[in-house]
Amino acid sequence: MRDIKSVKEFDFENIALLKGDTPDDIKEKCLQSCKDYLAHNWIQQTVDTIQFKRLSGGLSNQMYFVAISKPSTTSHVPQEVVIRIYGNKQFNNLDNTDNERLTDVIIAVMIADINLGPKIYGIFESGQILHFYKHRQFRLNEQNDPKLSTQLFRQLAKLHALDVPIKRTNNWIFDYFDNFYEIGFRDFPINELIDEYNCQTLKTHDLKAEIEWLKSAIMRCKSPVVFTHIDFRGSNIMVTEPNDEILICDLEYSGYGYRGFDFGTIFVEWGRAFSDYNTFYTLPTDTVLEPLIKAYIEESVQIFGTKYSDNDNNSYNQILKEAKIFCLVAFMWIIMYCIRNDENDDGMPVNKQVMLGMAEINYKNYFNLKETLSQQNIL
Repeated sequence: MRDIKSVKEFDFENIALLKGDTPDDIKEKCLQSCKDYLAHNWIQQTVDTIQFKRLSGGLSNQMYFVAISKPSTTSHVPQEVVIRIYGNKQFNNLDNTDNERLTDVIIAVMIADINLGPKIYGIFESGQILHFYKHRQFRLNEQNDPKLSTQLFRQLAKLHALDVPIKRTNNWIFDYFDNFYEIGFRDFPINELIDEYNCQTLKTHDLKAEIEWLKSAIMRCKSPVVFTHIDFRGSNIMVTEPNDEILICDLEYSGYGYRGFDFGTIFVEWGRAFSDYNTFYTLPTDTVLEPLIKAYIEESVQIFGTKYSDNDNNSYNQILKEAKIFCLVAFMWIIMYCIRNDENDDGMPVNKQVMLGMAEINYKNYFNLKETLSQQNIL
């Protein structure tokens, strides 16, 4: 990525997301974890009798596939698993400075218990042992499948209904915007870079003023606080094969927040392929969004009863409004990530031209969407 000259050269379809270097002794460590937590015929295995490979994905973790080369047909323990090794979290890890993964473990166990997320076989200080699922990510083809898209939003309703024993704050998004803006404009000459790379939208529209306007729009839309994924996008949604069941993964940034945020995050990629990140965004029509939101409401009524539907704040029109406003928030989220992100997890500098290029594209889409919502009298 550091070698390319512009964001247009960045092909998301042909990249493998790998965080940091693979430790030399990781195979031995993963095998030992399987022996400790799975036991049975894993105890007899050596590094020569297992299959092992690093998996793509996990920007805050490293993921490894481990399997017994000659699996037992009678063993009661899994013969292939995924081992997740924790990395540093980029935000919302301030409550547990001595154990930033404490809330992640609580959440992971709870969603696994109701088959909403991956089954867990082991939890240790530096990671987890998870069930291995043959799966695909939730992308454009899955969006266009009515059965899968309906199932996805029923799963989202179940997630939002969870009562998780963690801190219940809802202003993290404001802190995120403020902190990332401060870091981005403090740590390097971003205004000079914006001029150098001719980022016209960033030059024309004051970012700080837009953040303040967006905060007020969030407050006005009165989205209720629920347990949210916070990174609810296709790459964090698994469609298992061959059964086409949906599991939600990578909840390490999850917490209490505005209900609309998860809707906005998934809807800004709805109707778009993974490679369409640098193309003009068009908000899905209400006829596309309506069955998805109504599936969410129907599942919520199944969980909470008619008291849910009796509340005007849970009406279709209210959730539709929230979803559209939080599409703006989702674009601003990406913009601020690009503005602030000046180095990789390994401490190497990123390609700032590419990052600002991505911020510029998303800022354009933000204002195009803002104009559309103004015309719809949403704002």
